[in-house]
Amino acid sequence: MAERNYKGFPDPSRIVSVEEASKLLGDEGVVFVDTRNYWKYAKGHVPGAVNLELYAFHWFDTSREGLETFARQMARLLGAYGIDRRKRVIFYQNDSGYDAARGVWLLEFLGNGRGRMLDGGLRAWRRKGLEVSRKDPVVTRASFTPRPDMGVVCGVGELSEGLSAGALEVVDARSRGEYDGTHRRALKAGHIPGAANIEWKRAVRRDGTLKDARQLAELYAEVPARGTVVTYCQSGYRAAHSWLVLKLLGFGDVRNYLGSWYEWGNHPTTLVER
Repeated sequence: MAERNYKGFPDPSRIVSVEEASKLLGDEGVVFVDTRNYWKYAKGHVPGAVNLELYAFHWFDTSREGLETFARQMARLLGAYGIDRRKRVIFYQNDSGYDAARGVWLLEFLGNGRGRMLDGGLRAWRRKGLEVSRKDPVVTRASFTPRPDMGVVCGVGELSEGLSAGALEVVDARSRGEYDGTHRRALKAGHIPGAANIEWKRAVRRDGTLKDARQLAELYAEVPARGTVVTYCQSGYRAAHSWLVLKLLGFGDVRNYLGSWYEWGNHPTTLVER
């Protein structure tokens, strides 16, 4: 499904154009997942797509036990929509947004590295004049046994230790107001010490598609391509978008801090800068 040289990305394996995605309609090995709410989905969606509003599934316990519990619950959820470790899955919303990116990250975390984000989402699909449907598909439940990849997620303990050792880089995908503490969304206001603030939406064009590799490389120029990079936001969704972009750019060790500011900003021992 990967499109060679798509937008110049060193690793385009986690994104798909509407032209390529449209060729996969009806393929039994592919599941389209509409990550919007049901009322938007009901007004028109990619034919055969299932509706799973991913923004409804927050998680803030990033202990080892907490992450394993999260993996089991999410695998059970995806299995109910016919997804297992073998299925190829295309996640989309109206544009190249963070809910679809969260789906790609989530599938990779669960041990299925076959998730893709539909570049430009449903708006790009419609602009190409492609068919939309209002029918809910018939879904056959699948058994999804997760094999969590802890190399794509970061917990509060690991992050704290890595910061103390100077062993990782941190990208804050939130708005400037959240980053500098003007907008308080937890007991503590501010950002994780040393984090670079690169708001996720700066990676998206006005038409809702992702920018090309050159533009994105300039946006993330201050982030070292080698070593471990941890992305975070308020609850791990915008962070998943930044994670996806960095993976497209060929960054090797990138991890989404799932608990993000909701966990860090309410934790009794974490350090904060303003």
